[in-house]
Amino acid sequence: MFIYHFNRLIRNRILWGFFAIIISLAFVSVGSCMKSPQQGQSAGSINGKAITVAEFDLATKAIRGFGQNRDNETSAAVVDRRAWEQLAAARSANDNGLKASTEEVRNALREAPAFQGPNGFDINRYRYIIAQQNLTPALYEQLVSHQLSLMKDASLVQTGTWISPMELEDELAGMTDLFTVQTIAISNTFVKANMDLTDDDYLKYYEENKKSFALPDQVSVKYIAIPVTNYLAFISVSEDDMIDYYDGNIEDYQQTTTNNTTETAPFAKVKDQIEKVMMLDEARYCANTAITFRVYGKLAMTNNALEVTAETEGVKAKTSPMFSATEQLYWAQNAEEFLSKAFELDPERNDSRYGIVVGDDFIYVMEQVKMVEAHTPEFEKVLNQIRPQALAKARTEAFTDHSDKITDELNDLMKKGTSFADAAKAKSMNVSTSITYSVNSIREQQFKNSFAIAYGSMSLKKGEISKAIPASAQESLLVYVQDRKQGDALSAEMMRPQVRSGIARRRNNDLFSEWLTWNLKQQEFHPKRPLTEEEEETSMSSDEKDDDDA
Repeated sequence: MFIYHFNRLIRNRILWGFFAIIISLAFVSVGSCMKSPQQGQSAGSINGKAITVAEFDLATKAIRGFGQNRDNETSAAVVDRRAWEQLAAARSANDNGLKASTEEVRNALREAPAFQGPNGFDINRYRYIIAQQNLTPALYEQLVSHQLSLMKDASLVQTGTWISPMELEDELAGMTDLFTVQTIAISNTFVKANMDLTDDDYLKYYEENKKSFALPDQVSVKYIAIPVTNYLAFISVSEDDMIDYYDGNIEDYQQTTTNNTTETAPFAKVKDQIEKVMMLDEARYCANTAITFRVYGKLAMTNNALEVTAETEGVKAKTSPMFSATEQLYWAQNAEEFLSKAFELDPERNDSRYGIVVGDDFIYVMEQVKMVEAHTPEFEKVLNQIRPQALAKARTEAFTDHSDKITDELNDLMKKGTSFADAAKAKSMNVSTSITYSVNSIREQQFKNSFAIAYGSMSLKKGEISKAIPASAQESLLVYVQDRKQGDALSAEMMRPQVRSGIARRRNNDLFSEWLTWNLKQQEFHPKRPLTEEEEETSMSSDEKDDDDA
């Protein structure tokens, strides 16, 4: 397989011509230093050490995740802040000798269930899976190293966690005590209410939530999509090359026999399949080479390379909407690479004016139309977003106030000696029959809204009424504890380790999150582009803050 690709490489005259032109462009382009635009950019610095854009982007990708589990909901401002916190933590880990070693990274990869084959760690499966996420082994191993360093930081921070005996006993009691309760349902009449909000109300919402409207860097590109099939007529695949491909990918051609055993399908049976795959692969290779040569060779010094290429290939140019580096471009194949290239474009440089991306079925050529740096839009420009959000908040607050008022009125009546049931009747509200349960056995008991009732009232004492507990979008519940008795002592002891672990997990998550924020503030942190006012505060070093305080 290697010989096949090498032979193809050295026979390609177009490619050698392309190399010559790129080399000449490298000498002509002042200050290029053989780096891509993104590699030469800095996202900011921590303690005087620059953080490259590539390093920062990798951190944000790790936070959002990959594939179907990718988080697209969290705002760019929040993700960027977390990225800076994690990068600062990774630097702290390195300074304290906690950096993940090569051996630790290797062991983590070898033990990952996703990369296991019939005989343990499968290198081919590993490469295939990370390629599906548009990652190289080097990038993925860098991500793993970063996460291992953070885990070491977390373990060190969490050694300071202490769980008081009283806290543990209270939670155990809440889980195992026997509750007898009654409930009242409060209908949410505010779900579709007209709250009559004014422009001042909308402006107040905007000021209180300005950070949520922050926009990241955005770009719009003009691009063409050239079908790979345009180049099928210029290529051919020999049988020797197909045999090389077959031998190099023999694991892909296994078949199950009638005896339920596995054998390799003969070459003759899969020849047509291989030829189709290789023809498309060759077409991509040929198209990419020819288009790159045309754009950066023949047309490098012109201002209309994209238009000329579009006319030559018989395709129409399109202009994309504005998009950020974290969006999913459903209209482009190889979207991760498309995004990367789009944000590397520089109209002022010959070697990065155009971006070329290879997809499965298309070769894309793009140039920048517009670039907008990260900013918070003015009030008027986001008013259409503000209106529904402010309305939803106003309705929620109105229903909460309504529920709190009912609770206060019931409590006032009960303080005068009225029973819960009679107090509810006085307010024209229906009370449920008594329900008896314990939280730890709630899965075995069947009654309406059981989980909401159990977990919403587990901290209440006998005679207390809960705050409104959401049961659905249309109603909330008030829970009155008629009686509460000590639960089974044996069940409590059996649950003790589990409850302790649960408290520790919650405490540790909160503690490490707080430490990440604290740790960033201790560094000389200078982001190139502050995203929020809070970011600007954080960017001051601790010495600067001390000077300000003085």
